Amino acid sequence: MKNIIISKNMYMALRTLAGPAAAIGAALLAFTLPAPAMAQQGAAGAMLEEIVTVARKRSQAEAVQDVPVAVSAFGAEQLDALFVTKLDDLSHMMPNVQLEAVGTFPGVQNFSIRGQGINSSIPSVDPTVGVFVDGIYLGTTFGVVLDTFDLESIEVLRGPQGLLFGRNVTGGAVLLRTRRPSDEFGFRVRVGANDNSDYNVAGALEGSLIDGTLAGKIVGYYSDDSGYFENTNPAQPISAPWPGATYFDPATGRDVGEMETWFVRPILTWTPTDRQEWTLIFESGKSEGDGAVWASVTEQRAGVLPNFTTTGDETGFTDITWNQATLEFNIEDVGPGTLTNLMGVRNTESKSAVDIDGTWLPIFSASGDTESDQFSNELRWSGNFTDNWEATLGVYYFEQEITYNEGRYVRPSFLPPPATEVTLALGGKMDAENLGIFWNNDIYIGEGFTAQVGIRYTDESKTANIFTAGCFDVVTFNCPTVDLKGDWDNVTPKLGFIQELTDNARIYGFWSKGFRSGGFNFRNARPNIIPPGPTKEEESNTFELGIKSELADGRVRLNFAAFHNEISDIQRELNMGDPFVVVLQGTINAGDVVIKGVEVDLVALITDNFSINAALGLQDGRYTDVNPDFASFLGPELPRLAPSNGAIGFSWDIPLGAGLINFSGQYTSRESNYYNDSNTEKFDTQERVNAAVNWFSPGEQWRLSLYGKNLTDQENWGNLTSIAGLFTAGPMQRGRIIGLQLDWQNR
Repeated sequence: MKNIIISKNMYMALRTLAGPAAAIGAALLAFTLPAPAMAQQGAAGAMLEEIVTVARKRSQAEAVQDVPVAVSAFGAEQLDALFVTKLDDLSHMMPNVQLEAVGTFPGVQNFSIRGQGINSSIPSVDPTVGVFVDGIYLGTTFGVVLDTFDLESIEVLRGPQGLLFGRNVTGGAVLLRTRRPSDEFGFRVRVGANDNSDYNVAGALEGSLIDGTLAGKIVGYYSDDSGYFENTNPAQPISAPWPGATYFDPATGRDVGEMETWFVRPILTWTPTDRQEWTLIFESGKSEGDGAVWASVTEQRAGVLPNFTTTGDETGFTDITWNQATLEFNIEDVGPGTLTNLMGVRNTESKSAVDIDGTWLPIFSASGDTESDQFSNELRWSGNFTDNWEATLGVYYFEQEITYNEGRYVRPSFLPPPATEVTLALGGKMDAENLGIFWNNDIYIGEGFTAQVGIRYTDESKTANIFTAGCFDVVTFNCPTVDLKGDWDNVTPKLGFIQELTDNARIYGFWSKGFRSGGFNFRNARPNIIPPGPTKEEESNTFELGIKSELADGRVRLNFAAFHNEISDIQRELNMGDPFVVVLQGTINAGDVVIKGVEVDLVALITDNFSINAALGLQDGRYTDVNPDFASFLGPELPRLAPSNGAIGFSWDIPLGAGLINFSGQYTSRESNYYNDSNTEKFDTQERVNAAVNWFSPGEQWRLSLYGKNLTDQENWGNLTSIAGLFTAGPMQRGRIIGLQLDWQNR
């Protein structure tokens, strides 16, 4: 194993961790810290909140600590304490996890877990990290990183989850679960604002509609973001780059990055008998505003352009709408178990345009129009065949249709011949169909030992009509296409064990296979260099060993995991400068890879009013074999694989005569890592300092919070794109934010 290098920043973080670790050690030795009931919970104990999960799809929900897989889970109280409003708010808080937005167009996920993630916003490319909302897989990366509210939990399962969740989760799975309605009347209202004219209001109302039979809830959310970044371009905006383009004019000196978002989510839960529960969830929403804000990374790093400013000559636009419905029913006592059916439909439309070069020159701008329609259904049964044999059996079906039209306007007048002015149409249409059959077994052997045996069969087909290179119709997109087809089938087994050491500690281990189907490239700009596909399927073999423990009468939670992942025919998305199309992107099978590492999670309630939480991830990845057809495009290091990352935080409750005050803070660090496969662009080491002061009223019906995110005002980029190989541009992420939030609830 190649040595894992710990950066200076991570070394300092570990030194910071040493003091609290010593306090934890003392607590473990003492084993005496009594836990008298508190008048108010506050927030100090929120990180120790017990979270139950249905990730293993068993008949009964399980405590996360009992699940034999590396998982970072955040319950409702924890999400509130961390001021999580989008998935990427959690990006720095978990070991070996990066929940980033691509940034080419807003709302597109580029999540990476244990060094496995995608590196583009090509909608025909399947993610390596699957996102599931109330059990429904989101089949495209578009429209995923959006505002959230009233969630019951967010769980991040690290490592391949191919047995129960199927293909395209070779990196891991992110599970979001909305809060279900209660029979009792309750409400929740949240109002917030920050120092950058970003305002939001949200509410939830729930209660019984038919006593004992039907409960309902309605959730609403609205956010108005006036824009964080300043456009300092003094020039007049140019005209629309091509007929039919609808760019917004950039008002000189105004803030850019405006976004207005709303969604509504009605939920009904029907319990006609004690054995049945039916839940229907709708959600409809819209985000509208500016395009992603790009700027010259080269100029900012050289000090020519101040951080968080752009000179872009086009503001662009964003228009994302989504509508989805989920129907879930659970029927108990079907034989010795529970029958569950989970059906979901989702439509997403994303229209956007951006100035990708981010300069005052009209060099490179693009528009993207994506529409996705999907349907899925999972029928499963879970129960006990015998007293020591629990099983889950299921069948899963998924279908999706994606249409994508991208217009590129390239005006590289600053380049020497043969570069010319180009208007280019890219895109196409893809249909995918997937069938999966799975069977998982937990067999209790005795003496606290449980064997796990599971298997899944997957059959998938895709057909695609990809625009041929050289189409210039960016108005009607009436382009000739090349017709492609791919069929894949795969068997993904899993073998594992759980050994109970004590009532509150267990060791687990497993070997599992993962599967990621091949795909196509909608950005078929230069097929003579990178063909549009299909790529071959990607397979992984993962070995994981872990320990989960609760110590000191449940006041300390300590988890450890070590993993070794072997990936064959890994799929990568090349991103490099090109003199003809400015940025050339394509999907390839790059070769075989080994990724290994360790992860530690810690939460400790040091006193009744003071808690700490910490996380540490170390990982190393390398190629063991490189595809000779693309060797010249690949560097030695894997992109979006940070060798180390860590987090440490605290929460301190101070009781008052009227309620209590809570102080909390968190420091995170992620070591520098490469953005692209050629290793020409690299993300800087990222450090984050977050802090908050909260006041809880007696009974905790009211909560007033003053919080700060990224208090050191550190710059960050969604990606680093080489513009024709001459300079680097990227979509900017926000710096320091100071916010005020008021919560009122009666539950």
